[in-house]
Amino acid sequence: MSTTADLKALSARPDPAGETIAETRDVSKAFVYRKASLTRAAEIFNAVDKVSLCLERSETLAIVGESGCGKSTFGRLIAGLLPPSSGEATFRGHSYATLSAEDWRASRRNVQIIFQDAAGSLDPRLPVEIQVREPLDLHEIGSRADRAARTREMLDAVQLGRHLWQAVPSELSGGQQQRVVIARALITKPELVICDEPVSALDVSIQAQILSLLADLKSRMGLTLVFISHDLAVVRQIADRVAVMYLGRVCECGPAGQVLSHPRHPYTKALLSAVPVPDPAVKRTRLLLAGDPPSPHTPPAGCRFHTRCPVAVGICSQHAPERQFINGHEVHCHFPENAP
Repeated sequence: MSTTADLKALSARPDPAGETIAETRDVSKAFVYRKASLTRAAEIFNAVDKVSLCLERSETLAIVGESGCGKSTFGRLIAGLLPPSSGEATFRGHSYATLSAEDWRASRRNVQIIFQDAAGSLDPRLPVEIQVREPLDLHEIGSRADRAARTREMLDAVQLGRHLWQAVPSELSGGQQQRVVIARALITKPELVICDEPVSALDVSIQAQILSLLADLKSRMGLTLVFISHDLAVVRQIADRVAVMYLGRVCECGPAGQVLSHPRHPYTKALLSAVPVPDPAVKRTRLLLAGDPPSPHTPPAGCRFHTRCPVAVGICSQHAPERQFINGHEVHCHFPENAP
């Protein structure tokens, strides 16, 4: 079992290029719920089901898919905020499950998360400068003067005006609140940051500013990002690699340029066909999926997409597809070459 000193020493070592910084191996997360019925019988459903992914240092991995597909749950598994029901999630080769409470707490300075609801993740009563400094206080990083200087440096880095440093969150706009949340997440100089739909609640012009800020900070601080989103137009701007999820499983994953330009899975193609094109002269064919998404509580047998897939045949409803590698990215489909 690793010690806190081991983790601190590990975080101080430079990584060679291409080293895996985080990994999930057949990780699943099941939740128990009770049906709204007279018996109130307990049911179990897998929000994430046997997902394996590697995350390399300094890359940006985007996780995309419809609402309810398990993106946010998977992000929390990568961050170690949720214990997996089965499988394993690791950071720097250390499984979260094997860490003591002290070691897990020490690991928090290296793995941070930026939530979608900036206002909800901030204390409404405290000035933002105090909230940004709080992680340094909790981890006892540096002297009091060092913490104050580091806080001011971080607030400047996220371009929050100095006249707002003593404001409470309700006095800030949505974009300003998100800058505070970003500053707080990065104040401990983490290696891995999970961004859970960080711009979905913002206006388009503010989205562009926040995305530009994240890209700049990633380059300057050498961050590794997991960017969770349902907006492929946003993902195209920031991602190095894209993983597409459907009903708790990854159906396609690979370099962003290949997945977004030459998708192999029918579901990925349907998602891309729904992205608006700003040029009215460009004509695109919209791939309409039949029916509604199945309930994640009772997913279909075989390929989980077969109930809506335009090229599904008998085998699709009987057997889950094996992972295939085509042009450098993985596809979970029986007939990836026949996708529309």
